[in-house]
Amino acid sequence: MEYRNDCNACQLTPVHTQFQRICLFLHIKFLCMKRIIFVLFVGLSLTSCHIGRMVVYNVADVNDYKKSPQIPLRKADKPFVFAEKLLPELDTAAFPKRFITEDEKITGWESLFSETKTTSFLIIKNDTIKYEKYFLGRDENSIFTSFSANKSFISALVGIAIDEGKISSVKDPITKYLTEFKNPGFEKITIEHLLNMESGIRFRENYFNPVAEIGKYYYGKNLKKYVTNLKVEKDPGTVFEYRSINTLLLGMIVEKATGTSLDKYYQDKLWTPLGMECDATLNTDSKNGNQIKCYTGLNARACDYAKFGRLYLNKGNWNGKQIVTEEWVMSTITPVVKERSSVYYKYQWRIDNAGNYWAAGLLGQYVFVNPQHKVIIVRTGKKDGSVNWPTLMAHISKKI
Repeated sequence: MEYRNDCNACQLTPVHTQFQRICLFLHIKFLCMKRIIFVLFVGLSLTSCHIGRMVVYNVADVNDYKKSPQIPLRKADKPFVFAEKLLPELDTAAFPKRFITEDEKITGWESLFSETKTTSFLIIKNDTIKYEKYFLGRDENSIFTSFSANKSFISALVGIAIDEGKISSVKDPITKYLTEFKNPGFEKITIEHLLNMESGIRFRENYFNPVAEIGKYYYGKNLKKYVTNLKVEKDPGTVFEYRSINTLLLGMIVEKATGTSLDKYYQDKLWTPLGMECDATLNTDSKNGNQIKCYTGLNARACDYAKFGRLYLNKGNWNGKQIVTEEWVMSTITPVVKERSSVYYKYQWRIDNAGNYWAAGLLGQYVFVNPQHKVIIVRTGKKDGSVNWPTLMAHISKKI
């Protein structure tokens, strides 16, 4: 059979050309529709569905505070400023690598901060800044989000409300203040159960599970509605389970008990009295809901976080004025030892056996206090890394 290479035989007729044009037009229209559908999906995800926003935003990061509405906290008219006597560098003797990490890439301070994506590191001793460094484009004016370190601030507000007689006692049932909670079991939960993460409320704190409650509460837009559907699954006071819902309910109780919006109470009882140098913000669920996310979302400068550490270091006293009662602070930093542990949780703080205590947030946000050596350390960052930060900070406190 002879094969004939006849170019004229394969030329397109006008009918063929017209058909190709129609196909090309339909293909372009299809691609445009896909793009429109994708944009609509993203738009709807970001505005209405917490699961969609969780998928789009993925895991939490230090810029999350920009994705939710914010309520301002104003700097104090008379700011408190730490003295400065800066060390040029940290002593290598204060770097106990064998205690803090097994990461072979970390061999000293410089690699520690770079490998863990630290964004700020402050060391204050006897009201004097001894070390202050910022990384990854940050400086002393940068905003750092607290994540769960804000829980410790909410605890302080509970203590203040008790001192003012707005809340009778940590032994009060939460239904005394949250009267809309009608589901069985809530009448057995006390404020102290919330403070110590022993409420028994069903709440899955799994950041990688799109249907876990934490995703809904982190990205959702109607927290006041969500809490009415909560259920109790365990007897209060029997099991420690770290659950952010407990802190949200504490903030709601403070609002109900004081008759004051939580941001105003925050401003009047902490931000202004502690002489905060800079404006800050608190994240809310939405502009309509306006419910502060008490378990996260304080956004402030590193130096102002340190002032909160100073308040507890001085047993609630601020330059002669008692902001939080000494009794509350001592109750907070004195663990109830049910079983021996290296770290205890009490009133939204963590405490070790050496008497150090700290507020901690996701990705390694810390306000660390060493009362023995009168040291406060603030660390913020994009990740924890493999570092045991409290152990490192305790060692620094002895050496600085």
